[in-house]
Amino acid sequence: MTITLTYWSVRGLAEPIRHILRYQDEPWEENTLQISNEGFGDWMKMRDADDMPFGNLPFIEDDGKKVTQSITIMRYLGRKFGMFPTDPDDIVLAEIVEQELFDLRNKLSSACYNPYNAFGPFPGSEIGKFDHEFLKGRFAQRVSERVPKFNKILTKPFLLGDKPCYVDFLLYEFLDHLKSFVPHTFEGNDNVLAFMKRFEELPNLKEWFESEKYKEGNYINAPMAAWHGGKKE
Repeated sequence: MTITLTYWSVRGLAEPIRHILRYQDEPWEENTLQISNEGFGDWMKMRDADDMPFGNLPFIEDDGKKVTQSITIMRYLGRKFGMFPTDPDDIVLAEIVEQELFDLRNKLSSACYNPYNAFGPFPGSEIGKFDHEFLKGRFAQRVSERVPKFNKILTKPFLLGDKPCYVDFLLYEFLDHLKSFVPHTFEGNDNVLAFMKRFEELPNLKEWFESEKYKEGNYINAPMAAWHGGKKE
């Protein structure tokens, strides 16, 4: 049965999922929600469905069931496609890296999205103050401390060995978000840069990264963010 992925029309939290599905080269479909009043209306209808656990985006539909939460989806697809580690020590390392990446991605979102603005059906604040440049500077300091730690553990072709596991798809995509936002923090971290290059050369993904659709670019963040992360920024 064809997997269907539902998410907004940005890279955001769904691009690692897209990368796994592209890499596997199995049939899959995408239900793209536009970031508009109509798109928010569609999401509100979906999230209240009885078979929709907690109503989060992204979610996938596979074999008659819906799976929500982006990390859960990555683990689910890792098991489905034989890319989930089996060695106990490998599982621990994979989950440590997984959670570190998600922590950094959440901090990037906090530096880019004004929490006081109105968002879809949710009202804004009249007194809150958002300082993007201050938050970006503080975040850059955090990233400059963390990227060398990734550099230290990336001594193999991929995180756990010669073949990618599910975490490598998170690792590449979220590192690319960080590199696009604060590129100077990656200088001198050759293992990280080499890993990203190897990832882009993987079968099926190489074709994606060379495609016109990829080169046209898609925003990392939504248009209302202080930093979108588009190719031309």
